[in-house]
Amino acid sequence: MMGCWSWFLWILGLGIILAMVGSRCVHATISCSDAIVTLTRCKPFLTRGSRFPSVLCCVVLSNLNHEASTNQDRRDLCHCLKDAAPGFGVIPERAKELPQKCGVQIRVPIDSDIDCDTIPMQRGMN
Repeated sequence: MMGCWSWFLWILGLGIILAMVGSRCVHATISCSDAIVTLTRCKPFLTRGSRFPSVLCCVVLSNLNHEASTNQDRRDLCHCLKDAAPGFGVIPERAKELPQKCGVQIRVPIDSDIDCDTIPMQRGMN
């Protein structure tokens, strides 16, 4: 269990990251900062604190996936998450595993090497 000091540092770090990437905005109904806050539900899995993502993590991943409904939404979300991930200590391999572990077919590739401007990667997407 995290002590008060650890929680303070976590919240401070989140605030700094949100300030850094907050200017990127997903054109859908969710901003970059909202997407990051939403995905903090997945932090235990993404940082090796947990072997499996929680049900809540998978639900928010699915919801976020549906909110990024256009190619531009997906590009913006890709840039947002790619920029924010290192500051949260996200392990790239865990990020790649997340959709499969949650049973969610996502529209935004999770790969630290992806060129977000090349989205769409899948046929049949807007």
